[in-house]
Amino acid sequence: MTEQIKAIIAVILFALGLAVGWFVSNWRSEARIQSLRVDHAKVLADIAAKTEQARQAVERAGKAANAAINEADRAATERIARNDEENSRLRACVRAGTCGVRIVTRYVREPGSDGAADSTTSGMGDAAVELDQEAGSRVLDLRESVQLDAEKLDYLRAYAETCFKARAEAE
Repeated sequence: MTEQIKAIIAVILFALGLAVGWFVSNWRSEARIQSLRVDHAKVLADIAAKTEQARQAVERAGKAANAAINEADRAATERIARNDEENSRLRACVRAGTCGVRIVTRYVREPGSDGAADSTTSGMGDAAVELDQEAGSRVLDLRESVQLDAEKLDYLRAYAETCFKARAEAE
């Protein structure tokens, strides 16, 4: 063989070696890329599963919070209705003149007591002042307002506690 043919064969073998090397390298790269794709898909599936679990937990906490808030609202509404009924009854009683509104002006002290009011005494005697019908009505208005404000505060406290618990459970 001539030197020229040997050189051509060497170049062809060299090119063939490069082609085989390139093919093997490409095959390995594709296998590595495919492995990374599988790993990536597993990570994405794990993220999706954890996200769904978190979403469900938040949904459960929200439902529990809403149920607690609805219960607090129902209870507060019932208490307000009972207070309104009692206030209406008292107003009607004062208007009819069958009862009156009294304001305690001093406590009657029993001998030997520590100065606290005696809750066992049946009469108030001169320790109370009876108000006229108009003043009694205004006192009942104030009573109603105080009761309503107290109910609102209790409701808001229960609402805030429920929201705080729901947030703490969600975290």
